[in-house]
Amino acid sequence: MKSLFHILVALMTACLILVASTAMAQPMKVLWWDVSVEEPSTKSSHRQRVARFVDDYQGGAVFDVTYKFEPRRGSLARHLATQGGYRIIVMTATNTNRTFNDADLDALRGFYANGPKSLMLDGTLFIRNTNAHKLANWPGVNDSSANLVINQMEALRAAGGGIWIGTDHGQFQRPANQAVTALMPEASFSRTTNPSRDGEFFGELLLAYKQPVKPIDILRHWESIPSQGQAPTGTFTDFMGQPVTLYTLVEASDKPGGGTRRTYISATLDPGDKRFDIAGDDVPVIDRMPTRKSLPQN
Repeated sequence: MKSLFHILVALMTACLILVASTAMAQPMKVLWWDVSVEEPSTKSSHRQRVARFVDDYQGGAVFDVTYKFEPRRGSLARHLATQGGYRIIVMTATNTNRTFNDADLDALRGFYANGPKSLMLDGTLFIRNTNAHKLANWPGVNDSSANLVINQMEALRAAGGGIWIGTDHGQFQRPANQAVTALMPEASFSRTTNPSRDGEFFGELLLAYKQPVKPIDILRHWESIPSQGQAPTGTFTDFMGQPVTLYTLVEASDKPGGGTRRTYISATLDPGDKRFDIAGDDVPVIDRMPTRKSLPQN
């Protein structure tokens, strides 16, 4: 009987381990919230294709993406009130209108306060997939646009989740800045940029975190539609009174170069000390030795 008892205990333990392993292997739930303007060359269908690509990544085993095109005020609050379990919110927020109301912003604050606090602010997300130029067509030259998205998503996943707010230039930043200032009152997107070849990527996060990206492929994409937004960097205080540091992930001065370098993408993820020429034609090789700092830290 003792032997049978031990066998039953072993079987139950194995079952518990299997259940726990299965739970840990579940895809991370992502809400892809789109409030961007509809343009002939950049429609919601373009942005939905990006979301579907992330959902299908590695056979759907990594991310479980829910895409919503909902530029109506109050929609985000209603959705988050009835649908839970999200670990990442991606907001593509390029519009001349303020598309969020107070309830939406309160819901976003609630997600941030009660969950992962990693942030990524992206002044180029709106043109990640667009028909405005052949160099900007999805999935990008050498799959650069698709691989860039995966690197951004994987970095947030490794941090346990977070919020990725993306926009475009100037007057189209209004809903994105509603979201940013709801979390960090003194931070905001700004300006209209025109990228030169005087710039750098910081660390390997965007270029090689999981998928290979040549810097020059991304730069040529941005040069083909030279009007992105500047992302905030520096140390801010969030609405809960806690310090938040936004690190530059890629920067460039406006053409012809030589002037102030402006950040295109920033994040709370520390990219480390390495720098890569924005016009470089090689993919960085990550040193993954556990004793060396080569991967981003939150």
